[in-house]
Amino acid sequence: MTNAIYIRHSVADLEFEEVHRRLVDCGRNPRDKAYASTMCTTGMRATESIRFEEDHIDFERGTLTIVHLKQKSKLKCPGCGGILGKRHLFCPSCGKKVDNAIREKVEQRRERVIPLDGETLDLLRCYLEWRHQFPYRGPLLFPFSRVRGWQLVRKIGRRAGIEGLHPHSLRHLLATTWVAKGLDIKKLQLMLGHASIATTMEYVDSNFEQLRNEYDKLWGK
Repeated sequence: MTNAIYIRHSVADLEFEEVHRRLVDCGRNPRDKAYASTMCTTGMRATESIRFEEDHIDFERGTLTIVHLKQKSKLKCPGCGGILGKRHLFCPSCGKKVDNAIREKVEQRRERVIPLDGETLDLLRCYLEWRHQFPYRGPLLFPFSRVRGWQLVRKIGRRAGIEGLHPHSLRHLLATTWVAKGLDIKKLQLMLGHASIATTMEYVDSNFEQLRNEYDKLWGK
């Protein structure tokens, strides 16, 4: 654990590299350091981090497979079982009026493979060796709840002098950093795991200065 005393800042006032360094320095054990570094350098969602398994890491290739599970509701006609839209008053399949649609939950699973930096890989190796002393032998790398993940990031952030830090702010910081460094918008969508390009564009819109610089280059200004 570091003995450094950091001046308190908002995450928006710090560069990505500084945030990452502070979080790793302020982790009190190998698990905290590995979790903080992984969340910071991959931009994964908190819900994805708690489904993270050891065999999702390819140490030879230096990659990480991120699994995203999402529940969606399907509306069905109680008469014929046809699929309904949210605004359907009549079933498009059988034509009957629908008074009480059947709501069915469907789980969607998506996977994406992203590169991992050397430092995070080393921290994950160290954590895997360290946790052998504990009784848990399940597949999950970080066997705790989504709420616990948020609490852990906030706690390490407070130690590191970063106000209001949480997993989504790390995701946003990484995305805007990638945009500023010129990452293609389609590659950014893949890295973040967005189903819609419109969601990814929010990070591009938030970095207008980088877009202005690219525009000026095109026209030789």
